[in-house]
Amino acid sequence: MTTLSNTFVTATSAKQHELPRTRLSLYYLAGYTLPVGLALMFVPQLTMQMLFSNHVYDDLGLRIGGVFLFSLGLIVAGMIIREVSRAYVITLFVRAFIITALLTLFIQYRDPALLATSTVVTIGWILTFLGWRKDTAEQRG
Repeated sequence: MTTLSNTFVTATSAKQHELPRTRLSLYYLAGYTLPVGLALMFVPQLTMQMLFSNHVYDDLGLRIGGVFLFSLGLIVAGMIIREVSRAYVITLFVRAFIITALLTLFIQYRDPALLATSTVVTIGWILTFLGWRKDTAEQRG
């Protein structure tokens, strides 16, 4: 029993986190994917108005997008809780793809919601990238 309690204390200690800054930056990612996903599921048109959209989108498509966005947020929250540090860097590649796709769509459709969303994702990408660089530099010595 003592070994189990010692292991638990060690595993939950803040000093034991691998890539702590990178992990912290993922709170930003979860912090917008979860609420915006819910908002798109339950009040899709209002959510798009708040993102300055100049297009009218079908509720069904927005709600499905909300389901996927909320699901992504749950995956990120799980990564944070379970400390899956090996997967943190993968979020950089996924978000780089998302940023590229959103900017491409913005060029085609000129909807400010795409630019607003791309900006939010880019800020998170920068936070994660800078945290990852600092964390890996410290690990190397």
